[in-house]
Amino acid sequence: MRTGLFVIIFCWILGLSGCILSSTPSLNWSKNIAVTAASDDPKFHDDNIYTEGATATIQEDARDIASQREADKFTEAVLSWNTPQTIQHVVIKAKEGQLEFFEIQYMDDDGKWVTVKEVRDNLRSEYKHTLKEPIVTQKFRLKVPRRWDSKYVGGQSRSRRSETGAPTAAEFRKIQEIELYYALPTPAAEDAPMQ
Repeated sequence: MRTGLFVIIFCWILGLSGCILSSTPSLNWSKNIAVTAASDDPKFHDDNIYTEGATATIQEDARDIASQREADKFTEAVLSWNTPQTIQHVVIKAKEGQLEFFEIQYMDDDGKWVTVKEVRDNLRSEYKHTLKEPIVTQKFRLKVPRRWDSKYVGGQSRSRRSETGAPTAAEFRKIQEIELYYALPTPAAEDAPMQ
């Protein structure tokens, strides 16, 4: 008797969840708008997974101490457009261990970088993030630390490299692809073609 009741309740829950899941529309994404952007290294947004671009030294306009410290501790991959672009979905592809820590940022109307997402302990080769609300900007960047303590191999930490002297090539991170999308409008039920 209990088994029969369990099966009926399970089927009811499964059926109810199917109705709920099918009633929420999936988002339809645009084409990758990162391809049309300008950057210092077009290899990380050329729509070719087999090429790798590298982050670059942060070029700050301000000459204050905070800007200099940021440039000493971080590198960046910046995409820019002549006209404002709408962004709602971000896909980052890199070899495992290259982008364990990074920040997803956009430039606001006042020329300040705004952090959308701070990513930690990322060991995936493909990272995806969908923003709750779309942003409109002319500049997008990944801000990547030059060095970090890694949990990459069996929980042990990599040794932190010295913070003095000129940056080494290992401090500039390789990115296979940055892809940016916005949500396309979904047709209303009354606009659907009649059958």
